Amino acid sequence: MVRDRAAPAWLDPEPVRAMIRAMHAPTSPVPPVDLESYVPAAITVVRRSSGWPGMFLQERRGDSGAVNYPAGIRQHVVYLWLTPLAGEIIAAGATHPVRYAAGEARFTPAGQPMAFRWSGKVHVLMLGMEPWFFERVAAELGAQVALPNRTSTAKLPADHPVMSLLRQLAGELDATSGSALMADGLGRAIAVQLLRRFQSLPAAKTIPPAPPTAVLRAVALMRQRLAEPLSLDDLAAAAGLSPFHFARQFKVATGHPPHEYHVRLRVDRAQELLRQHGRAWTMAAVAQEVGFSDQSHLARHFKRVVGVTPREFLA
Repeated sequence: MVRDRAAPAWLDPEPVRAMIRAMHAPTSPVPPVDLESYVPAAITVVRRSSGWPGMFLQERRGDSGAVNYPAGIRQHVVYLWLTPLAGEIIAAGATHPVRYAAGEARFTPAGQPMAFRWSGKVHVLMLGMEPWFFERVAAELGAQVALPNRTSTAKLPADHPVMSLLRQLAGELDATSGSALMADGLGRAIAVQLLRRFQSLPAAKTIPPAPPTAVLRAVALMRQRLAEPLSLDDLAAAAGLSPFHFARQFKVATGHPPHEYHVRLRVDRAQELLRQHGRAWTMAAVAQEVGFSDQSHLARHFKRVVGVTPREFLA
């Protein structure tokens, strides 16, 4: 455990509120940083990702410097140091000297005030995940994001699973076809590993039995008639059950009511079409192909299920 010690000369030694005010003042030698719009002068971007919904990846190089996040950063950011680095982290009113070996990393959650000063050359991979992306992964694990304040001062060792996943993701910076799909899967895996490392997650649930045949018959009908309206009676008839018993059994087996599951199948198919055809198809054509009344109907359900609009998905 790193012992707290007096704040260095470059920082006001008062409690964290005074520290943040001093660093945020116009005369402060440490400028505020917003990763969405400002790159510190000490670090230049060598390579950056594009078209990855919910995340960005940048490779940066630079010299000694300092950054201040008085209101926290807007994304959850993993810093993988590609060369050794020494510095100081100021968080929650305490100063923590840190020293990273090549291949080690730090994770800074969104919204947690902190500052960092380093000395010497820096070469780093920075993965930023939008809060909605991270929260969606947490929700699938049955949890909410509740990362402790000490997260920024913890060190991820070089053999942590996040490192190999992040290096694979870095390989997608130079990839072409399929990079967005690979990035989404790798980003989600990294988010899971970070949640496992830094906060308690609910115990894994017992794997439920396979869906009953009746439910599988109904799902098959949904896929066959994806773009057509299907009533509860239609689906219950395909399942060979009364509408009441069918609806209850379907919800237990899939976690969704039949109508909602049908909508999600349509959204899944819309994602496939967008990946296959990109902007060659209009949104109206995609909506019609999967059974939505118009592109606004598609956009509303797409945003609710996926977390981004169809156009953001294509960006």
